[in-house]
Amino acid sequence: MLKTTPGLDFIELPVAKAMMGSPDEFARLVASMQLSALSARAVNVFLPATFKVVGPDSRPHELAEYATTALDRARQMGVGLLVFGSGASRTVPAGFSRDRAFDQFADAIRLVNQQASPRGVTLAVEPLHSEETNLLNSVGEAAAFLKQRRLDGVRLVADLWHMECEGEQLKVLDDLGDVIAHAHVAAAERRAPGQATDRIEEFLRHLRQAGYVGACSIECRWLDFATELPAAVARVREAAAAAGWGAA
Repeated sequence: MLKTTPGLDFIELPVAKAMMGSPDEFARLVASMQLSALSARAVNVFLPATFKVVGPDSRPHELAEYATTALDRARQMGVGLLVFGSGASRTVPAGFSRDRAFDQFADAIRLVNQQASPRGVTLAVEPLHSEETNLLNSVGEAAAFLKQRRLDGVRLVADLWHMECEGEQLKVLDDLGDVIAHAHVAAAERRAPGQATDRIEEFLRHLRQAGYVGACSIECRWLDFATELPAAVARVREAAAAAGWGAA
């Protein structure tokens, strides 16, 4: 299905769900990808929900080991970008100091980036809406966080659906073309593009006018993947062309 969908350039794999199995399981994944015409240009779902990076149960030493395995495998697959969303992992527990949680998350990002950068993988933090986490919910807040914490080399993901959930204005993207490294799109209610109204063209236009030249993934709620995928890819291609992405 994926190999025969016109206009589809790459897939975005979930690290925790697809890449962290046994060596034999990972070898089978690599073999299957080698048979595909598609590359895994980016990966997401970095941590399982039970792996905490903030709060009293944070495990920095285990995070270092996990990141080493994940990024070694990512490099083996030719991955160029790691999305660090993992909302449950970074949620601040009730009664825990938010200042301390921000410190812990900054430390976690530095630790992972120290593993990612030498392997040629860009680390991009994804702001998530407030029903998924209570730490860094908007693109603007996340951009300020990276700057304040001097997390040099770390970039951001702009996700249209999360921005819409938070009521964040798309114009915030206008000054962040050099900070954003990846983009996610979906239609209304996180439906697949082509299945509901969307602001994808407007979103992509803001990114392109800001100087963004990265990739764009469809991250949505599929109801019928085989039926919806071709229309979703066509809709995003149409929106990208209208937004000035040329032959994107």
